[in-house]
Amino acid sequence: MIASEQYPRLLVLCTVSTGLDAIAELHRRGYPIAGLVGLKPLDVEPDAISGYVDIAQFSQSIGVAFHYVETYSLNSDRDRALLTGLDFDLVWVAGWQRLIPGWLIEQSRLGVLGGHGSPDGIAGGRGRSPQNWALLLGCSQFDLALFRITEGVDEGPIIAQRTFFYRPYDDIQVSYYRAALAMSEMVCEVLAHPERLEKGKHQSTQAFYYPQRLPVDGMVDWYQQADVIARHCRALTTPYPGLRTTARDVTLTITKCQPFDDQHDGPPGEISHCFHSGDFLVNVLDGRLLVRGWASNDAVWCPRPKLRFESVSWQQQLTTIVNRHVSKYPEQCVSPRILRHL
Repeated sequence: MIASEQYPRLLVLCTVSTGLDAIAELHRRGYPIAGLVGLKPLDVEPDAISGYVDIAQFSQSIGVAFHYVETYSLNSDRDRALLTGLDFDLVWVAGWQRLIPGWLIEQSRLGVLGGHGSPDGIAGGRGRSPQNWALLLGCSQFDLALFRITEGVDEGPIIAQRTFFYRPYDDIQVSYYRAALAMSEMVCEVLAHPERLEKGKHQSTQAFYYPQRLPVDGMVDWYQQADVIARHCRALTTPYPGLRTTARDVTLTITKCQPFDDQHDGPPGEISHCFHSGDFLVNVLDGRLLVRGWASNDAVWCPRPKLRFESVSWQQQLTTIVNRHVSKYPEQCVSPRILRHL
């Protein structure tokens, strides 16, 4: 292994907890990190960044300098002055849900690295929430790419690629663990062989996009099969807002559930049975779903038999998501994989 001072000086942008695992793996392997950049807790609105993390404690635990910026877009004069004053060769975006400004790309001597992927590769699934979409749609694999960031959306040349496969009960957190390990491997390769930055593979000119998802898009359709509802729950559980449902004035967030049996004793969405532990059964299209993890906006609410939750059509939600994307980004073609589910 070459001396640490011979590696490129790496500056990392990170605002989400899922990025920390990849950063920690670089540190464990002995690759030096020049500094971490993040947002102060007081500058982040609740639910604005799913899985938000304050980088301060983590940075201190691995002995790396950290810097707070005041804008997520990095467009303030103070942010520009801060980052231009730092000493680095290469920037790695390890959890920053905004486009990187051109001035930072130009300043970085070796460029800016980003990671993105989808079940259809980087060009087939640009845009937002690709790992959530992969689990929501029941995909079996995820193709991840390390690429050079340009001023476009995930369109820079590809430096390295990895594929990981899903097991039947993987949730979004497990998906991020798999992605973190794969991404750290690729970044380590670049740090050890910086010449690979000049040998990137240009992407196809034909690109498709995954639409942005909002917390309101994650409502339960009780008229679906139990395994589909459970799959949606695994896609939207922590660090995301969870799968939601309502009953009168109560909003329930479901974080863990599973198919229970094929028995019916009421309409879809109705609670069939309550257990002493707080777990409960809900009737669905093909039987009953066991809800094992949940939280309510009403601190004293508890499940009771015959209470019926409202159902929101999955097709209706998907149509809303696609229409919102098309209205906002008409030039970005929606992934055919998503359109097939309409």
